[in-house]
Amino acid sequence: MTNWDETLLQADDGVPLLFRWYGLTPTDLSRGTILLTHGLGEHSARYLHVAEFFRQQGYEVASHDLRGHGRSGGRRGDARGFRRFLDDMEVVIREVERRRREREGPLFLYGHSMGGLMVVRFLQERRSDRVAGGVVAAPWIRLAFSPQWWKLALAGMARFVIPGYRQITGLDTTRLSRDRAFAEQLPGKELGHHLISARLFYDIHLSCQSALEEAGHCELPLLLLHGKADPVTSPLATEELFSRLASRDKTLKLYPDMVHELHNDLNREAVLADIAGWLSVHAAR
Repeated sequence: MTNWDETLLQADDGVPLLFRWYGLTPTDLSRGTILLTHGLGEHSARYLHVAEFFRQQGYEVASHDLRGHGRSGGRRGDARGFRRFLDDMEVVIREVERRRREREGPLFLYGHSMGGLMVVRFLQERRSDRVAGGVVAAPWIRLAFSPQWWKLALAGMARFVIPGYRQITGLDTTRLSRDRAFAEQLPGKELGHHLISARLFYDIHLSCQSALEEAGHCELPLLLLHGKADPVTSPLATEELFSRLASRDKTLKLYPDMVHELHNDLNREAVLADIAGWLSVHAAR
């Protein structure tokens, strides 16, 4: 596994954010940079193999632990609004630009699950000319299941009275990948959590609605990927998002038997190869 640099960045509101940088050697020719964004309850160390794959393809890779996750600061599973995550992405992108200032090549955003929603909303709201395109894997646009009614009712009341009230997500992690042996050996199990606050859940829900309603604002190249057997986030919602996107350069890849974590599932090599192929075409423009 390639070595990486770690540092703590400071969010605009002072929360420390763990940042990882997987750089190339000074003599290597960079094809571009990828910013990886993880999902709810996990952390960026679970993507070391993904970062290594793309580094070997000639890309510099950056990632960070979201606030309330991994080794970043903040209350586990809580944030004062989904927008805080997007603000943190701005901080991370500034650090990426600082590190790649002597390099040429485009910057791509790559997000999984809630990280996929973050990429979509960032491209819709921020419309940054610093970003060349996005890779969105198994995005949280809608859940593939209906949460228990009493949990929704409790969260609905709590967000007005105790907005930081947290519940257990109840996510069965054994359903994230069909390759249990591979998933079990991923680092940092102690850094994960299964919590979400009332305010964060409802703000994610609103952000999902906005992602569909404002799909016309997304004009950059996009690659959307989803496993059709995903038990966590809805592949049908990803298809709906794809159909609404204004971008003239959009691609949808559906994998019939794959589940939520495409990068950790059986046949993950084919998924990463699909992403690498898309990046290669767009990095050359």
